[in-house]
Amino acid sequence: MKRRSPTTSGKPRKATAWSYSAEFRAIANAALRRFNAERHLHPICGAIAKSTGEPCRQMPAKGRTRCKLHGGATPRGDGAAGWHTPGYPAGLPTGKPRSDAYKAWKRREKRARWATMTPAERASHEDWHRTHKPGSASERARTHRNREARRWLKGLMNEAPRPSTPQQAELAALRAKAQALLERLDAENEFPSSGLFD
Repeated sequence: MKRRSPTTSGKPRKATAWSYSAEFRAIANAALRRFNAERHLHPICGAIAKSTGEPCRQMPAKGRTRCKLHGGATPRGDGAAGWHTPGYPAGLPTGKPRSDAYKAWKRREKRARWATMTPAERASHEDWHRTHKPGSASERARTHRNREARRWLKGLMNEAPRPSTPQQAELAALRAKAQALLERLDAENEFPSSGLFD
């Protein structure tokens, strides 16, 4: 199946009789011969190819010093076309935690909420801030979990040893019997210090 080149509209272009004619092939071959004859005059990528360990011989991407396989296709610069640089037409959008508009809105909301509080609510609010450490809720939750885990481990280490059950005593006796049997077999299979050829 022949590959068809797409047009600007995105739909594949139908192959015409002209593209299969001998005259078209002659023009294409002449263009390729001309390009290959002048190729040594063009700059090359020069990056070390992983497959061969030799310098890459491909032509660099347009406006770059490396080919598209060795970083030439990586976007550069600031703005929307940059690399790891978010570009917004009017700065960061409102609602993002970093935007100045969002921070100003949060300050206004806090002042409005503080103005509508009763003296009892204000006292309760101040008490809460005195008893809670500053920081995010997730950080406080992690600290609480760590504290609980530390308390659990401390209790586990300090608890008294449990009395052995009859099953555990039976297993210990069987283990001691097996160990004695192994020691006896090892003693029987020991070779004498004076060998046969001494």
